[in-house]
Amino acid sequence: MFLKIFLFEIQNRVRRPAVYLYFLAALVFTVFTFSTGSLPLGEKEHINAPYVLALWCSGITMMITLVSSSIMGTALYRDIEYNTKDYYLTYPITKAGYFWGRYLGSFVFMIFIASAIIIGAFIGTKLGPAMRWTDAKQYGPNNLIYYLHPFFTIGLPNVLFTSSLFFGLVAITRNVKVIYFGGILLFLFYFIALFFLNHVNNPTVINLSDPFGLNGIRMQTNSSSTIEQNTTLFPVTGTFMLNRIVWGGIGIVVVIFTYIRFSFERFFSGRRDKAAIDEVGVKTQNAISIKPEVSFTGKYNRNTLRNLVKVELLNIIRDNYFWIILISGSLFLGFVFWLGESRNGVPDFPRTVVLLGIFNEAFPFFIFFILMFYTGETLHRDRTTRYAFINDSLPPPNWILNGSKLISLLLIGTGLSVIPIITGVIVQLLKGYHALNLSAYFTYIGYILLPSLLEMVVFCYTVHVIINNKFAAHGIGVFLWVIFFFLRKTGIFDYNLLLYSYTPSSGISDMTGMGHMATPVNWFNLYWLLFAGLLIIVSALFYYRGVTSSFKERLRLLPQRFNSSTVLITTIVAIAFLAVGGWNYYNVSFLNSYLIKSENTARAVMYEKALKKYEHLPLPKVTGIKMQADLYPDKQQVATHALVTIINKNKVAISQMLLDGDELTNYSLKTNGVLVPFTTPLLYPRGFFNWFRPKTDTADFRLYKFIKPLMPGDSLTLEINSEIVHEGFTNGMYAAALINNGTFFNGGLPGLGYDEDDELNSPYERKKAGLPEKKQEEIQQNNTEGINTLKAGRAADLLKLDVTVGTLAGQTAIAPGQLVKNWQQNGRNYFHYVQDKPGMYMPMGIISERLAVKKAAVQLDHNVNIEVYYNPEHSTNIDRYIAAYKDGLNYYSKVYGAYPFNDIRLVETSVYGPQDASITTLDTYAEYFGWNADFRDPNSFDYCYANTTRLLSQQWWRFQTAPNSTVGSLVIPEGLSNYDQLVMSEHKYGKDNMRYIVLDQLWYYLFIRRHLNENEHPLIKANQWFLWGGKASVALYGLRDLIGEDSLNVALREFKKAYTFKTDGPFAGANNLYQCLQKHVPDSLQYYLTDTWQKITLYDNRVVEASSKPTGNKNEYKITFKLDVGKVWKDAKNNDIPAVNMNDYIDIGIFGKQVQGAGNRMVSNTLYIKKYKLKRGVQQISVIVKGQPASVGIDPFSKLIDRNPNDNIKDL
Repeated sequence: MFLKIFLFEIQNRVRRPAVYLYFLAALVFTVFTFSTGSLPLGEKEHINAPYVLALWCSGITMMITLVSSSIMGTALYRDIEYNTKDYYLTYPITKAGYFWGRYLGSFVFMIFIASAIIIGAFIGTKLGPAMRWTDAKQYGPNNLIYYLHPFFTIGLPNVLFTSSLFFGLVAITRNVKVIYFGGILLFLFYFIALFFLNHVNNPTVINLSDPFGLNGIRMQTNSSSTIEQNTTLFPVTGTFMLNRIVWGGIGIVVVIFTYIRFSFERFFSGRRDKAAIDEVGVKTQNAISIKPEVSFTGKYNRNTLRNLVKVELLNIIRDNYFWIILISGSLFLGFVFWLGESRNGVPDFPRTVVLLGIFNEAFPFFIFFILMFYTGETLHRDRTTRYAFINDSLPPPNWILNGSKLISLLLIGTGLSVIPIITGVIVQLLKGYHALNLSAYFTYIGYILLPSLLEMVVFCYTVHVIINNKFAAHGIGVFLWVIFFFLRKTGIFDYNLLLYSYTPSSGISDMTGMGHMATPVNWFNLYWLLFAGLLIIVSALFYYRGVTSSFKERLRLLPQRFNSSTVLITTIVAIAFLAVGGWNYYNVSFLNSYLIKSENTARAVMYEKALKKYEHLPLPKVTGIKMQADLYPDKQQVATHALVTIINKNKVAISQMLLDGDELTNYSLKTNGVLVPFTTPLLYPRGFFNWFRPKTDTADFRLYKFIKPLMPGDSLTLEINSEIVHEGFTNGMYAAALINNGTFFNGGLPGLGYDEDDELNSPYERKKAGLPEKKQEEIQQNNTEGINTLKAGRAADLLKLDVTVGTLAGQTAIAPGQLVKNWQQNGRNYFHYVQDKPGMYMPMGIISERLAVKKAAVQLDHNVNIEVYYNPEHSTNIDRYIAAYKDGLNYYSKVYGAYPFNDIRLVETSVYGPQDASITTLDTYAEYFGWNADFRDPNSFDYCYANTTRLLSQQWWRFQTAPNSTVGSLVIPEGLSNYDQLVMSEHKYGKDNMRYIVLDQLWYYLFIRRHLNENEHPLIKANQWFLWGGKASVALYGLRDLIGEDSLNVALREFKKAYTFKTDGPFAGANNLYQCLQKHVPDSLQYYLTDTWQKITLYDNRVVEASSKPTGNKNEYKITFKLDVGKVWKDAKNNDIPAVNMNDYIDIGIFGKQVQGAGNRMVSNTLYIKKYKLKRGVQQISVIVKGQPASVGIDPFSKLIDRNPNDNIKDL
């Protein structure tokens, strides 16, 4: 009997086109993706890398969860729906034969559909190069195991789990709606894991919480090198293997449990019939309550529509599963809101804009699933309950029956739009946070969420009406919605005029709300709502009623249904849609330019081919800027007039100069009042979607030719007038630097010279475009030009700065320098800033906002004013910033030399600005960094204080001791400022409490170096951030511990004195810093300097075992422990060279349990700390201490660069 039912299920599925559509959809999508390389790949990562295939298998099997619900969920329910119980109960069918025949017969087709993943990937790897869509070198070897391994270890367990779950749910509950709950639950599990991936650094939690393993794969991918990803199978080990076992095992357990519980009698004689009668009863009662009318128009139709809308609404809101799904999602949302955002383990207060950002990451998808599922239920309920045969024969016209269902769903969508405000407000109040910012909630709902949900409803409704198959419509609808999301998210295609429901990207800020982005968002909302109106008409024309249900039959009815009234409405909506679409196109693709991804790539190629020859043109040095900047933040406009003094410090004359006017609408260049002539050496073809623009777009680059060449040693004043005017709006976020309240402007001056950063970086794209291979060109430390050129650029020099800023009334303008005057004129505020001593005052930063200010001062050899400008609602941590400035100014001035300026300012900027920035006399933090951190936990790390001391330190190491352009020079501003941050943290928390603070820097270095695709450089020639910052700070902190703080400070002061405010080269390089340190390190410790700066050195120290016992004396213990000490150097091929003769100073520490210190903060209880000179190998040490020990450690404060700092400490 099993075989007969199994084969019957196979034959039944083979005859159904849905199976082939599902397979074809997965196949085509995968072939397209792998043949075009439309994947979020890293540089040099193969399209068919094993890790990519693993990620794809996981992601697509998650996407076909709905297919699983359709195939597996209906295997048994079909017998209930078609009332076949009378047949089955009269045949000698066994429980096992029926159950396993249905299950395995359907599961075979799930495997068939899932196989499209690996088949499509393989075809794509062959088709891409054959069609010349991608370079063959972008693909690695097509080893069969690369495809089979992820399919069997990731894909099949996922399919097994979802198939068993949906089959079991229907078998036990006899209700198809439970499938929706199961699908939503899986979706929530995935997003719980995604949240943990982004917010919780716990691999076990991340792996085990995700039933599909997708986030575990992402985590492993992020921690693997490109070489590993390209050449090794994805490792199914550790907690990821446990994930596969657990979730695959749950699938097996579910299906076995279902089989044990399954009963023919219970399954075929359940409560469905009663439920069907109840549903019909509700409709019948409502139908009977309508009074008979002679005319079935007018009032009758209105009353009928009102009553049917009520019926449809009640059918949804009385559904238990609807509330289970909704409450489950809301509870999860509340959980995520409760955890909120955090930094360095310190939570932020639950600001409304932060909660809305969290909601917008994924929860609209959750609501989409609810709407898709219940749209299907609403449209198909009458047929499922067989009430349609009665209802469809009643007098109400189609628009009443159709409209009642659609209106009820639109009302449900409207109701769901309040989820974020209800959940958010509850969480905020429970956490004691009362700055609710209700306007932000309503702005988000009104401008972003509600229009999107209404468009979702219409989309779901139309898909279900056209397809007229509930589960097929679910699958196709979700598939299309995911495709839209995928195209937009990856940047493959993001033209909002052609992506249903999408609008230009926008956010909500405490500083400015939605600001100027409300206008384009509103226009696109109107555009898509009008399109949704057209979809409503389409769904009305194809609405099925009575026995007419096939697409062909409904198609034949179109002429009858498309009557004069429908024609009129369609014409009006279509004209409005085209008019709004035309207006949006006019703004996006005529007033502005939209480019697809390939066009941006092509322009980068043209830029390099046309302008590379100007790369080595001699450039003048900028020695003075006097600027008048008039800001109009309410219009996103700026007008700048600047007098720029330049001098030719080259040995050759300068006759021409390449300028880059990126982001400038227009600019002009004059000398002695005469316009300097220019040519435009680069023209771009217009973008594909910019049909009505000129055939060529003028690039931002101009080649100016001086009438009289600028001779060596000569100076010249350039008069530059520029303006930024944003006409209309663009396809995406625009004018982010010029928002209504939170302008952060770079000065409006064109860039000097050719910019290598604008070149194409992808080696595959470069080869495809015929460009030479791009190598990382590093200027060596003996290069004369590099030594005599500042890192800020070939045109950078010490300069005098004079800036006058005009802005809106009520706003404060802030720029580098000393404020010498501010006044009001013609209803505008003006501020005049001056830096009359030559210094490093670039890059420029001009800020304009409505701000409160708190002031303080520090008396050094002169008075230094401290000013913190902030949003009045974000005043929580102002004193922390001021304390950091006070402590830092006192300490740095004492040990490194005087602070040369009269002011230091910190300004809060909007979410659109950088997280933090350091400019001369001016630091900035975005509104999400620290201003609202909740430090009520006494054990919180005050990262506001620490990071502010780092930024302040750069006033010495970036703007006084400016680095040259040779390799490694950024160790000076970045490494020394990060080191200073550690020193100031030690002063604040104490030397014995620095382990985790230092580890934060060390782990960053270790994490990045472990996944490098190239050999690491020694610190003296550092070429990447993780070396400049993370490694340099730990190396310097360890050196300070060895030679003493005073000795290191003497060396650093000497170095700074030699290079402070130098007007001519040679400027400071990393080798100069090293030489200065070398002079102050005794011979016995030179090994450490060599190890950390000239070599790549890694320690491998660990505590093997440890024990303690009382000595018999009061409170005295003897601790005996075994250490394994090791050190290696890395050679040019990244091989380990053991340091056989090592004899290094290393700390040994014994610690008691933490004790409560000042302010109820838990502090380290150090019982013993001493430096030992240790050789390589295993050795045993015994120590007697006073006090009960809790742990023993080697290098317990992580001052050495150890491969695995976690095994340096062992509990006793």
